[in-house]
Amino acid sequence: MKRIFLLAVICLAGVQSLVAQRFTHGAGIGLFAEAGKDKTKSKSGFTLTYSPRLSFAETNRTSLSIGIPLIVGISGEYEGFYEGEGNLEKSSLAYTIEVPLMFNFNIGAGSARGCKDKMGYFIGAGYAYHAGSVYETPIGGPGYRYRGFKSATGVTANMGVRIAVGANRRHNIEIRTLYTQGLTSYKPRLLELSCLFNF
Repeated sequence: MKRIFLLAVICLAGVQSLVAQRFTHGAGIGLFAEAGKDKTKSKSGFTLTYSPRLSFAETNRTSLSIGIPLIVGISGEYEGFYEGEGNLEKSSLAYTIEVPLMFNFNIGAGSARGCKDKMGYFIGAGYAYHAGSVYETPIGGPGYRYRGFKSATGVTANMGVRIAVGANRRHNIEIRTLYTQGLTSYKPRLLELSCLFNF
């Protein structure tokens, strides 16, 4: 799967040099919630996102784009419980990494180089590589146990709005929601809400 995404990055660079009209990128923060199959513990936390995007087939107010946003999620956990002779405490950090290849249709702000609209919208779909810390219910016992770092792939979709900022409205603030349904391994389901500044 890593080879597929490496190939996608190479193709993205090639498309930029041949037919792309505009390259943009953005960075921001967000929130995520992740759940796996039945015996996998859900987790939620904060995300950091870096989102490069190539726009092509631009008109005055619309465009198609291809992007590979990198989403890194971090969640913390604290647990206190009584066992045997006394109280036990434990805390841990869990990680989530999402790398989707997204195809979007964009309209309004942020869609085309000369567009002066104050508001813009986008919707799209793609395929994602997903990896993260996984906690599963041990067989024959209560609670959850750390099972390591697992990966999966699946389909993904996103939609959101862009609000142009600045005197020339060349930059924008993007509010995006993204959902991924894993199709392999532990079949994770990820919902993310993020706010990015595109420049």
